[in-house]
This record gives sequence, C-alpha cells and structure tokens, in this order.
Amino acid sequence: MSVLINAIITNEFFILFLVIALGLLIGKIRIKNICLETSGALFVGLVFGAYGFEVNNVIFNFGLVLFVSAVGLLAAKDVGRVVKLYGFKFAALGIVITFGGALATYIISLICKGSLDPYLISGTYTGALTSSPGLAAAIEATNKNPMISIGHAIAYPIGVIVVILFVQLVPYIFKINVENELALYKKEIRSSEDALSFQNDNERFNLVSLSMVIIIGAIIGSIPIPIPLLSKVTLGTTGGILISALLFGYKGNICGISTIMPKDVLLALKELGLALFLAIVGLDSGAEVIGIVQQYGFILIIIAFMGGLSAQLFGFILGRYIWEMNWILLSGAICGGMTSTPGLGAAIDATGSDEVAAGYGATYPFALLFMVIWTVILHKIA
Repeated sequence: MSVLINAIITNEFFILFLVIALGLLIGKIRIKNICLETSGALFVGLVFGAYGFEVNNVIFNFGLVLFVSAVGLLAAKDVGRVVKLYGFKFAALGIVITFGGALATYIISLICKGSLDPYLISGTYTGALTSSPGLAAAIEATNKNPMISIGHAIAYPIGVIVVILFVQLVPYIFKINVENELALYKKEIRSSEDALSFQNDNERFNLVSLSMVIIIGAIIGSIPIPIPLLSKVTLGTTGGILISALLFGYKGNICGISTIMPKDVLLALKELGLALFLAIVGLDSGAEVIGIVQQYGFILIIIAFMGGLSAQLFGFILGRYIWEMNWILLSGAICGGMTSTPGLGAAIDATGSDEVAAGYGATYPFALLFMVIWTVILHKIA
C-alpha cells in the first residue's frame, strides 16, 4: 500500500491536476463579491510547493501560450467595437492606469533601495494590478525567478480588495449619481448602436490559425525595441503573442485563414492555460513563501496597496475630470485597466448594471499589453 501511495503522490500529473482542481474549487468560494476564480490554483500551488511537491516545468510555457493567445483573440472584438465609438480613450486609460501603478511601485522601491529584491518588486507590481499576463512577462523576463511569483501572490489579494473598495466607494466620495449615469449611458448607446458591426461567433475552432498566431507572436516578441535610457528590450513570447492575437483577431484572418473562433472554445483554452500556468508557478515558489512573508510582508503590502490605489486614481482623474466620461463605462474601464475580474463583479454590483463590462472589455487588452511593457521596464530599473 505504501508503494502505491508513494507512486501516486510522486506522479507529476496527479499533483498538477490535483492542485488545479482544488484551486478552482476554492476559487469558486464567494464572499460578498470577492472570489479568486482561476487564481485559486496559484495559492493551492503555493501550499503544495511549501510541502515539497514539484512538477516538471515542460507544461509551463505551453499553458502560458494557450492563455495569452486566447485572451488576445477574445479581446480583439471589443477593441474594434469600442474604438469605433469612443476613439482611443480606452487605450489611453489602459496605458495610464498601468503606468500609475508602475510609477508608485518604482517610487516606493527607491525609498526601500537595497532592502528589497528587484524581482520581488516586479512581482508585487503585477499582483497589485491582479495581472496574470504581467506575472507571466515578469517570470519570462527573469528566467522564472521565484521571487516574482512570491511577490505576486502576496500582493494579489491586496490588489483585489483595493479595486473592489474603489469602485464601491468612489460614487459616495465624489457624489456621483449612479442612476443618472446609467440613464445617460443607455441614451448614448442607443444613439450609436446602428454604427456598430458585430462579428459572428458561429465559427469552428481552427488549430492552424491559432498556431499561426502563436508563430507570428513569437517572432514579434523576439524583435528588439529601443527604449530611452534602457537600450533595447523585447516583449518576449508573452507580449508578442498578445499583440499577434489582438491584431489578427481584430482583422479576422491570416492570409485568408479565419482567426474568428467560438467564444466558448477560447474561454476554455484561456482557463486551461491560466490554470496550468498558475499552478506550476505556485508549486515552484511555495517553498520560499513563508520566509519572504516573515521578512518583507508588511512593506510588500504597502507597495501593493499604493500601487493599486495610484493606478486607479490615475485612471479616474483622467477619465472623469479631463474627459468627463460616464461613470458606468469608467468604472468598468478602471477594472479593465487593473485586469481585475473580481473588480468587474464589484462594479456590476455597485452600479446595478452589466453595461460596465463594455468599458472593461475595451480597456483590458491595452492594459494587458502595457502591463507587460511596464513590468519589463520596472524589472530593468528597480
């Protein structure tokens, strides 16, 4: 019997999918509007990793590629639809929100210069903005340094709490009448609905076009990009595939081969890739988490809080006071800029409207892309 038990617990696929299953079950537990969803796999992986369980990392990059390509193809349609209506304001919000978080993180890192591992700082930034693609980019840029995922895991729950509190409290603090905002938004949408064209999701999954998206993305990710004061950087596989998926998902084809795929298939690929990626990250990093929390826990929590809050304030000031955007759209855009699905749920609950998802979907892809860029830059200069 002991031989059988040992054979089971040393089976890498048994451990990996046990972590994923437990993580997804825990992720479904909802307290008010807060739940971890697929990110539960990261935290379960950290626990298993702390007890010495390991898996081979061959599946890591496979999960990462599946996740990023599916996210890009899913978001591509929202990009085109909202750009037609609102120009590039949501793109700018995605850039500004992620930059605000990076700037706050960098300033605090300067204050703590020498006392914090720069890898830990980069991971804390991605966790504060609850960004799995940002985490992926940071891990790739640092050759899977475990400090990245540890910082992310510590900061992630703080980032979730900050974005949820922000979208719920802002209407009270700044005297925003949510019902009036909702009525104005619906009027605006009705007046412009005829200008929109929707793509048909009734398509078959095409493995050839997905492969081409990934191949072209890998090439894009390898191209050196000159950055002032930083010589040259590359977006890596993560950023390259994201750009490729957004571009060809919006265009609808690659050399005549359709890149429009069924939404349910892409969602399944996205969840599978993310679950594999997060579970392995957790298993790799779990052994070091306890010591890091004991040594740096408080300051990392401060960095996560200030990073998340600064990111949202940058977006709110730009959207509300400079562009005078409707709060229904802006609340979703702020959550999209934070890449926070729990925040989106809180925004829907706080406004009583599903329409906030339009702002979320429009900002989300740009935030994903610039999370990758700021994360790479932050790692270089922290």
